Amino acid sequence: MRPRVPLIVAALLALGSPLLAQTTGRIAGEITDSSGLPVPGATVTVRSPRLQGARSATTDARGEFRLAFLPPGTYGVKAELAGFPPAAVEAVRVDIDRTATLHVRLEVAEVRETVDVSAPPPEIDVTNTATGLNVTADLYTRIPLDRSFFAVARVAPGTQEDEMGTAFYGSTGAENQYVVDGLNVTGTINGSHREQDLNFDFVEEVEVKTGGLPAEYGRSTGGILNVLTKSGANELHGGAFGFFAGQGLHSDDRTAASRPGDTTTIDETTSRWDFGAELGGRIVRDRLWFFAAFNRVATDTATLVIRDLEGEGVPGAGSVVPGQKRDNRFAGKLTWRPASSSSVTLSAFGDPNRFAGAVRPITGPPSTYLGTIDASRNTDVTLRYDGTFGGSVLVHGLFGQHRERRTLGGPGAETARFDDRTVSPTASTGGLGPYHDSSARRDVYKLDLSKFLSGHELKLGGDVEALGGAARQFVSGADYVAKLVTADGVDYYQHYVRIDDRAPGYARDDPSTWQPANPVVSAPQTRNTSAYVQDAWRLRRNLTLNLGLRFERQRLEDRDGKTPLAVDNWAPRFGLAWDPAGDGKGKVYGAFGRYFESIPQLIQFLAFNGLTAAFSYNFDGTAGAYAPDATAPQRSYVFGGDSTAVAAGIGGQYVDEWLLGFEREVGGHFTVGVKGSWRRLGRVIEDVDTGEGEYLFGNPGEGPASTLAFLDGSAVSSPRAERHNYSLEATARKRLSSGWQILASYVFTRLRGNYDGSFDRSSSREAAPNWNSGFDYADFLVNADGPLTSESVHQLKADGSYELRRGAPGLNLGLSTHWYSGWPENAYGLSVNYLNWIYYLAPRGSLGRNPADFEIDLHAGYPIRLARAVKLTVQADLFNVLDRQAILSYDQRYNLFPGGPCGGLPAGLCNGDGGLATQPGTLVPLGAIGDPRRTATNPDYLRKGTIFTSPRSLRLGVRLTF
Repeated sequence: MRPRVPLIVAALLALGSPLLAQTTGRIAGEITDSSGLPVPGATVTVRSPRLQGARSATTDARGEFRLAFLPPGTYGVKAELAGFPPAAVEAVRVDIDRTATLHVRLEVAEVRETVDVSAPPPEIDVTNTATGLNVTADLYTRIPLDRSFFAVARVAPGTQEDEMGTAFYGSTGAENQYVVDGLNVTGTINGSHREQDLNFDFVEEVEVKTGGLPAEYGRSTGGILNVLTKSGANELHGGAFGFFAGQGLHSDDRTAASRPGDTTTIDETTSRWDFGAELGGRIVRDRLWFFAAFNRVATDTATLVIRDLEGEGVPGAGSVVPGQKRDNRFAGKLTWRPASSSSVTLSAFGDPNRFAGAVRPITGPPSTYLGTIDASRNTDVTLRYDGTFGGSVLVHGLFGQHRERRTLGGPGAETARFDDRTVSPTASTGGLGPYHDSSARRDVYKLDLSKFLSGHELKLGGDVEALGGAARQFVSGADYVAKLVTADGVDYYQHYVRIDDRAPGYARDDPSTWQPANPVVSAPQTRNTSAYVQDAWRLRRNLTLNLGLRFERQRLEDRDGKTPLAVDNWAPRFGLAWDPAGDGKGKVYGAFGRYFESIPQLIQFLAFNGLTAAFSYNFDGTAGAYAPDATAPQRSYVFGGDSTAVAAGIGGQYVDEWLLGFEREVGGHFTVGVKGSWRRLGRVIEDVDTGEGEYLFGNPGEGPASTLAFLDGSAVSSPRAERHNYSLEATARKRLSSGWQILASYVFTRLRGNYDGSFDRSSSREAAPNWNSGFDYADFLVNADGPLTSESVHQLKADGSYELRRGAPGLNLGLSTHWYSGWPENAYGLSVNYLNWIYYLAPRGSLGRNPADFEIDLHAGYPIRLARAVKLTVQADLFNVLDRQAILSYDQRYNLFPGGPCGGLPAGLCNGDGGLATQPGTLVPLGAIGDPRRTATNPDYLRKGTIFTSPRSLRLGVRLTF
């Protein structure tokens, strides 16, 4: 890669180069005289504590001006021209990637010293079709939130949380992009957000993008979280903070009796100390600024055993297994202004951390669950350049590097594991079982060129991302043994072993030649490039047309440096924003966009790394005795080897979005809006079995993946993967003024289809983007169409704060509350081959709804003035005020281990693996199982809970600022 970098950079400069995720905003507008005619040649100057020096622009022949690359903050704007008294606009708020549009009038006056103060600046960006939310300290320090920038996303309309992050309008948390200081910090392996975390004390602003994006944004089929860390200033500023939660500040967990009988533990935080300091200021006034911050987070956890378990050395009911996590978060930044029209920013940030405790579910002695997870090298660095040339050409560039590393160790890392699945809960002995170590690095090169020309804002761009990673996949003791039982009581064993397919003499069908590969090592590379062109065309003063086209290319290599999977994607974008009143206080807008997935590296580590493994069945439970026995109740099979095949002509996974909305400022700093949107998952990449006995990566329902095999070897035409989200929302927001603010929303949504997305939220809970099991076999698609797992038809949110002016002046009271209607209920059937609950034994979502999710959180903060510029704020945050500890999702598993391959299904309806048999050549089941509530063999089915609201907890804190 490196020898080609200069050529790539030169090519991008010729293109006009790429735009990175924005870290700045803009002020634009027009200057007119008293008769409404444009005033060319006027000088517009802006100043702010967030800006090094002042920035100026001159109006063109249309009286228009634009000032870009403005750090988020509050600005004063002044317009001047000989023969007119100057006009000033105060307190203009600039947010990340937003345009504050001003209409300034210069009046002729006899007294030259007269300054005309214009109307309050607008709250709405009337030129933009992008939807979402910009959040500053005015909000996130005044309402109860977790101390992580990820928590901001839940405040935005149309979002919910899942195990992988924030789900935006039906997409899953594994489909987002997370950007800090312009650098993509999204987890490279499975698209998770958990590879980088910073608290709010490091953050200047968080932008939550939910839709309607122009062509400069891509590589996400969900949302974008764009974070800007703090900078220095001309004046020295800083502070220290400390927060504590846990011990006697939270309620006891009362959910043990409400959990299924095979749930063995409950996790809780026993204490959390969160403290640190920050300092920012100048090295050279208006030329060189610095900022530095450090945050130590020490979290102690406890895993409480709530069931008696079988086996020697197993902790008994009531035992507590402690855990410790230590985070050392940091951020630093240098901001240099080498010339009046340019700036250079160097920033570094990270979240090195280490956990020691229960790294596996507790089902046996300590060797089966104790260990450490070390992520001490999670660090990132960015170098950014912003420059303006000739007043109308903007250049923006970035080089960045994202690093992540995870290693796991423990006393059972070298010992074979044995799970007895003939008892419930499962009883384990031996070691940790399958685990992996991984590291990844993403090098990012980006440039951007913009040109303002007669009502047009033209942009050309592209980028290069070079990803390298390494994975070492282990099976402790080289064999993972599970004891199973047939329906008529015959015990047998499943052995899971990974095989060295390049060992001398290896023959796939000859077990005597199998040699364990422990670990399986792979270090694949990925190359992502993009280019785009877009135009924000101001057709009229109050009408903006946004047109764009984006190209993305992705190349994923295998263990030999070959490229088994490559996709070229074209993503058109269209948007229209109309200010019907022409006063900058409202807009009608609409947009269409196609957004492509950036395929995570997981399939390179699992499907393109030569991993060869066997599920071998016999009657010998001795570790290492994995030779198959043809008389065993299940057929042994070997899978993998080299790269999993890829369908010719495979296309990229994408989402299409249509939206139409209206937004209006109805009072000082108060806006209301309505929006309708439709998001359709147009194509996915998944592994399927087409009937040839091997898996194939393709687009289900298209080309070679248009045929899908049943487990019995027959086949059927494959349906397409479908996910449709229809939503209608109403919002109301008042920015902080007069001591109070509010953000409220209601969303009505329908989420239908047969595919949850990159994270399978059904009972299987698979976090394997493009490698989930839903399309492996046709059997898994029987009854799979319907309301998707996370469909919450009604969603209400309200967040706000109020500052007292009497009694206790300065006391801030904050509220955060939500109510979501319940998720669909299902009857999930156990696949004995997959050892997971994959089947739909009744039509998807047909069994009613889980309970609604309702929670109230409160915040209080009181400032104490210690000196003119020194303030001490004491605060408290109370989460789940009502301490409901309510069930959010019932146990939806129709059957359990043990129980044989049909787990209670009538023999005439069972496919032999736990699913429903179908009419020949179709996905239509042979029959129905009746009311699952009466026929389920799982005694906890739809009676016990698997997901709960957390116990009530109190967090206390102090923050000193100067």
